[in-house]
Amino acid sequence: MKRSSCASMSRSSSLRRSPDRRCTMFRSILSKSLRDYRVPMLAWGFGLLVFMAAEVAMATPTVVTAYLSLVKILSFWGDPYAMNTPEGYITFRYLETAWPILLSIWPILAGARLVRGEEERGTMEVLLATSQSRTRLLLEKVNALVIALLVIAVLFAVGVVGGFAALGGGHVDFVRALLAGLNLVLLAFFFGMVALLLSQVTTGRRAAAGWTSGLLILFVFLYMTGRELNGSWVQYLSPVYYYNLNRPLIAGFPDQPLAALLLLGLAVLCLGGSVFLFARRDIGRSAIESQREVASSRQQALRSLSRAEREVSTRTVGLQTLFADGWSSFWWLLGIVAFCALWQFLTPGIQKFVNQVVQQTPWLAHYLYDTPTNTNTALLGTIVFAFAPALVVILALTLALKWSSDLEDSRLELVFSTPQSRQLAASFSMLPPALITIGLVYALAGRLRYGAVLGIVTAYLVLSYLQESLEGNIQFPGWVTSLSIFHLYGNPAFLGMDWTNFLGMTGVAIALLVISLLQFRYVDIELG
Repeated sequence: MKRSSCASMSRSSSLRRSPDRRCTMFRSILSKSLRDYRVPMLAWGFGLLVFMAAEVAMATPTVVTAYLSLVKILSFWGDPYAMNTPEGYITFRYLETAWPILLSIWPILAGARLVRGEEERGTMEVLLATSQSRTRLLLEKVNALVIALLVIAVLFAVGVVGGFAALGGGHVDFVRALLAGLNLVLLAFFFGMVALLLSQVTTGRRAAAGWTSGLLILFVFLYMTGRELNGSWVQYLSPVYYYNLNRPLIAGFPDQPLAALLLLGLAVLCLGGSVFLFARRDIGRSAIESQREVASSRQQALRSLSRAEREVSTRTVGLQTLFADGWSSFWWLLGIVAFCALWQFLTPGIQKFVNQVVQQTPWLAHYLYDTPTNTNTALLGTIVFAFAPALVVILALTLALKWSSDLEDSRLELVFSTPQSRQLAASFSMLPPALITIGLVYALAGRLRYGAVLGIVTAYLVLSYLQESLEGNIQFPGWVTSLSIFHLYGNPAFLGMDWTNFLGMTGVAIALLVISLLQFRYVDIELG
């Protein structure tokens, strides 16, 4: 007994003398937040670098001239300026609307989780138990987000400069490319701060992210509407309008630095409101919740438990998953149906013009090498089946990420406190489609944090779609194309079902799901 005791004391002393090197990451909230952001930061940054380098290198005079014929059709997409130059082409096609929307996704999610994520995990009380004020805690987390966005801007600039170096002829200095990247991440930072502000007046990060995403779409719609209607004032209500007043990538564009300062000021205003509300509200509650509502929270909890006992959706894990994901799946399905209906309405009026442009534009002919455009049906199928698979995969990603979030937030401990088997719970939560994406999320969720899973899977899907989009213009190695799920999906609308790829993807999906089931069976839910 004594020997065993001395041995255990010796081991304890040795453990104290050799602290974990990872503890250096947790010495400050800033370093810990940067560690949490490292995977999405690098995934978005290097994804932008590769994308911009590839697209800029392809902006040859032939491609730019051919794209000019599409400007009239795509006038709603942006305001064409210096379209006869690669800089104007890149700005109009990607930097006016497309990438501002895409790049704002992660800051919105990060802003909504900035403090609500800690509160929902139950770790906010631990942070506030240290000698950290609420204001300092929030500002250090925001500083980490700012640093991550600055890294993304630098990698964006490197990709642009590398693309122009490969293109030859033209020259874009690093400063202008960096300013374009900073302008892009400034808009993303603004929406992140809007999400942070809304998270103070809502009771959950998902509600804040949802409302902010809705505002993003609304602002883009106002910007497009105001530009299409001459003299319309609605575009002045959109921050996207002020973002597009600066286009540093184009040398002769009349930039307006005051517009960037206005965006920065609005972001700081949202940050100031968030600091004010966060410093005064109760942890876990909304800032606008009245004292009467706080006092009656116990009665509300009892009524909620009473309703839950009668609800059908709470009887099994599977029914709860279906009911929880039902509305989000419905709205995604409604959006896909609306997308198809819109193009069915537009196709008869643009089919002949689009087909003529494709026939006269070599890069478009290569891009659409396996999809015809000579009839209304063919053009409709080409447009719909170019985007519908990506939308379905994104839906599967959003649904599957809820599992990773619940696993990280230790919510599954409540589930398994009831007599449920782990295999049954995991199987019922795998009902949504796109099994290969869901399986990848589930397989990674047992070993990585939510932010890392989000960054890795999002980067994989973006690069897969990019590879399939550029396949007609760039020859990729066979092993690269075989990694793209969109390439393996093929073109069943025109070429028929490729059963080999179909069965192969099904096998990979099943393998990933089996790995996730086995991993989840033995993993420590608290530690992940």
